[in-house]
Amino acid sequence: MSGWDDLRQLFIDNGLPELADVIKNSYQVNVGNDALIYEDLRKSEPYKTRFKGNFDRLAAGKSFLSEATYLSQENSYAQTLAAYGASGLATRNNYEKFIAGDVSNVELANRFETAYTRVTKAVDSNDKALVDQLKVMYPGVTDNELATSLLLGTEGSQFLKNKIDVAEIKAAETEVGIQSTLGASFLESQGLDRNKTRIGLSKVAEQKSGYEQASRMFGETSTQNLQKELESENLLGQTSKRTKRLASQSRAQFSGQSGITSGSLGRKKQI
Repeated sequence: MSGWDDLRQLFIDNGLPELADVIKNSYQVNVGNDALIYEDLRKSEPYKTRFKGNFDRLAAGKSFLSEATYLSQENSYAQTLAAYGASGLATRNNYEKFIAGDVSNVELANRFETAYTRVTKAVDSNDKALVDQLKVMYPGVTDNELATSLLLGTEGSQFLKNKIDVAEIKAAETEVGIQSTLGASFLESQGLDRNKTRIGLSKVAEQKSGYEQASRMFGETSTQNLQKELESENLLGQTSKRTKRLASQSRAQFSGQSGITSGSLGRKKQI
């Protein structure tokens, strides 16, 4: 029986004697026909229940894992979850999701680093601006379910990182009270984080009305795209010809008297 003996022993060692019995009984009927023995094993209810992740893989067009690989993978997941203080998530149901999604042990650890830990911290610290943005991205999920739902979901760790980074930028917009015309996704792609976005948008909000006033004062027919230009300056370091010109005109206009400074173009400075 050799190979079948090894599999029977694997089941016994892992508390699955009923599956060892399935092999034994099928072998007696189908001796020499490994295909039928394995078919009987897979069709048995205990097997379908214990190795559900394999059937989910099959439904998704993926190959079955060997029983030894499947059980070893579960042990690896358990070790990773314990290392991150999340042993409460070490359930067979969660293992099935990981196995069905081809989530490696490295990927699981990365999800903790890029998503679970960050979202848990946001919820625990009552970071409402960020949590609200995440709930817009993941509707129907409660605050306390957010971190776990990301960990167990189908989105990869890098995708999750980028998505949370975008949510951080949107949170900065909420905190400042101004929405970026460049867009949170674009700002994230340019390496902006929440703090840099908050600082840059605060300057935009401070300067915008002053530049609009100066624009009308010096005969500009339109202020279209002015905010976009201010964002490019304050967030991306790109000089705007229009704001440079308006600042220069303002300095010339009010030189030597009480006037509008180029800092905000909206706050008067006594000279």
